[in-house]
Amino acid sequence: MNEKKLKLIEAGIKLFAEKGYHKTSIQEIATAAGVSKGAFYLYFQSKEDFIMTAFHYYHHEISQQIEAVKNDNHSPRESLAKQIEVVIRYIYEYKDFLTMQLRENFSVGENTDTFIHQMKMQNFHWLRENIIDIYGEKAEEHIIDLVIQLEGLMNGYFRWIVVDHVDMDAKELGEYLVRRMDDLVIGIFAQQETPLITEKNIPDDYQGNQDAAKKLIAMKGKINTLSLKKEKIDELHEVIDIILKEVNKKEPQRFMIQGMLVHFQRIPELEKECREIADSLQIDLLK
Repeated sequence: MNEKKLKLIEAGIKLFAEKGYHKTSIQEIATAAGVSKGAFYLYFQSKEDFIMTAFHYYHHEISQQIEAVKNDNHSPRESLAKQIEVVIRYIYEYKDFLTMQLRENFSVGENTDTFIHQMKMQNFHWLRENIIDIYGEKAEEHIIDLVIQLEGLMNGYFRWIVVDHVDMDAKELGEYLVRRMDDLVIGIFAQQETPLITEKNIPDDYQGNQDAAKKLIAMKGKINTLSLKKEKIDELHEVIDIILKEVNKKEPQRFMIQGMLVHFQRIPELEKECREIADSLQIDLLK
């Protein structure tokens, strides 16, 4: 990402953490970053555009780090512990960004609401995948309850780090949370618990192709790092939002997605992502 653009994001997020999103002006962001207000508009159309770019940037950063751990040769249990460790280190590094989200009921428009919902679904599938990798098919019946409980454990500790500034060893906490997950799973099986929530009870959009959705969201973050005109970046983001809505349906229109992906096939830096998305959806790219 352009150095000035990143400097603006870092300055703005720090101000949002201190004052709140709605009480921070564009002029204040520009001043804190050491640039003119006009320079702000070279990179962002509005404050909402600014915050959306920040969301995509930070999400791209953590996603890449988690994927790197998943690609290492670890056992499923070790992998989850190390992924959680990555998230904890990320929290310490980008505490201002997370403080901003906790400071207020964050909603500044349809785009941010959609993105936050997509992140929630992606987080669900991330935890689901790791739990199944560790405990196998026997965990399937209880998977929603297990995801909720693991997410609750993690978020509880994360809030103490962000809100109360408690220092914790990232590696130790990651391993500790996996051991607590072991206790939960053993208890559920030993007591032959009946699931409280099943996949039949959750919204339909959690049933979509989340591998493709995850890759599309990651591609949004990558687009922001490319040397493209602002208008082109906005256009590509809009196309991705359209594809995401289709992908999250139970029966997506694959021919429509094929046509939309052509926008990205013409950009050499995004060809790999296009092939991966097409593979996830089991469609052929148009020539």
